[in-house]
Amino acid sequence: MLRIVNKKKFIRGISIIIAGLAIAIIVLVMLIKGVIYLFTRPKEDKNKENNEIAEMSIANTENTIPISSNIDNTKNSNNEVLNEWNLKLVNKDNAVDRSYVPELTEIDDGVKFDSRAIKYLKDMINAMYKDGIKSIWVQSAYRSYDKQEQLFNNKVAYYKREGKSQEEAERLAQTVVQRPEMSEHNLGLAADFNTVTNEFENTEAFKWLKEHAEEYGFILRYPKDKQDITGITYESWHWRYVGKEHAKLMNEKGYCLEEYIDYLKSSEQV
Repeated sequence: MLRIVNKKKFIRGISIIIAGLAIAIIVLVMLIKGVIYLFTRPKEDKNKENNEIAEMSIANTENTIPISSNIDNTKNSNNEVLNEWNLKLVNKDNAVDRSYVPELTEIDDGVKFDSRAIKYLKDMINAMYKDGIKSIWVQSAYRSYDKQEQLFNNKVAYYKREGKSQEEAERLAQTVVQRPEMSEHNLGLAADFNTVTNEFENTEAFKWLKEHAEEYGFILRYPKDKQDITGITYESWHWRYVGKEHAKLMNEKGYCLEEYIDYLKSSEQV
């Protein structure tokens, strides 16, 4: 028989061995679980990842649906639409920040238009030429804020020479020429055609635009029957780019831009 010299040391040693075995067993169990996880979990993760990708794909597809097909039903879409650059509303109640200057491309002889929309303007004019309408040109498009201020002040001066007070002259001027920061021309999305008078209403070009402009994303911005809403006198020569889907829907509903923006906002809140 072995003789135990120190009983306490013997017990301590046994305890250490048992503790070591216990730790080894725990580590072994964890390794086994890890191996099981390794062979079973990837399939679950892959399915989850595929589901997430599918959901993202559906969301992206929904965002690309034409506005006219889902604008009455999708609040999120309306919220995004209201922030689109081509629907920016500028008038006496909605000023554009003076720092806003779009990227511009020249149409002809120094006349410039928003680079994102100029293709549609050119395509529209070319289509008019193909249909035999040769007497059409862009008289005015983008205007700097300084240029707009000059035009407004000139109109105020005109009415003052007619005997109007400063306040009345400014009120009348603003029905014809907007103040700087309140004019669509500061956006580079408005085109004034030909002689910039309502004689344009009697031209073949005007009749063509009334029928086909929406196909290129343009609307008659200041219609005769919407003067109380736009605050601007009828301008048969002034056409605004809003995008094809919006132009079509606006014409279908008989809305000017102010009404259309209100419509989008009310649809969003439904």
